[in-house]
Amino acid sequence: MSGTRWEWRDSGSASGHMQRVADSGTYNRVQAAYRAYINHATACAGCGHGETKCATADELWCSYRAART
Repeated sequence: MSGTRWEWRDSGSASGHMQRVADSGTYNRVQAAYRAYINHATACAGCGHGETKCATADELWCSYRAART
């Protein structure tokens, strides 16, 4: 996922660790793309509740995948 950075996380009593964290802009883009896909899939008669997908759902899913990379 582009727009990520590593941050130190204190895990309490154990030694901490580094964790990959998305920048807020990246997070917002990914969430917006996923929300568009879910909103379409729940309202579209051609999507079959996740068992089949229409062409629009395929495009929205590709947009979501692209936002994650």
